[in-house]
Amino acid sequence: MSKLVLTFEEDYEFSLIGISCHSKDYRLCWELNKQLSIDMVRTADLEISKKDTVSSFSFYEFIDETNYLEYYLISNRGNSGHIIPEQKSMDFFLMIKGNISDNHTKDCIAKINSLSLVLTSFNVDPNQLKSKQNLLF
Repeated sequence: MSKLVLTFEEDYEFSLIGISCHSKDYRLCWELNKQLSIDMVRTADLEISKKDTVSSFSFYEFIDETNYLEYYLISNRGNSGHIIPEQKSMDFFLMIKGNISDNHTKDCIAKINSLSLVLTSFNVDPNQLKSKQNLLF
């Protein structure tokens, strides 16, 4: 009898913007909503299990049904570590899923950098991250 083997390939087709900001997550979210003309709201924390510990990270989302885009703001610092340990200097990640152009990503980065409470923001290639599986939900 022949055996059928299914392989699962994870999809990292999204834009990821790293944000360095020393403000609270709700304050950054409020500023991002104004600057990017979106309406992210807080949802249940993103929980990641590693060994015997569960880490919780603040999580905001907005689904733009008109443009078929999804925006997620994820805190990089949780109750027991970082969601992306190799990017410890980043405080938050803005993930944009959907059919997004490079120009839209660059425009978002420029708008985020114009905020007074943001120290810096830049595009992060999720395929180059060792712990990229933490960004799948």
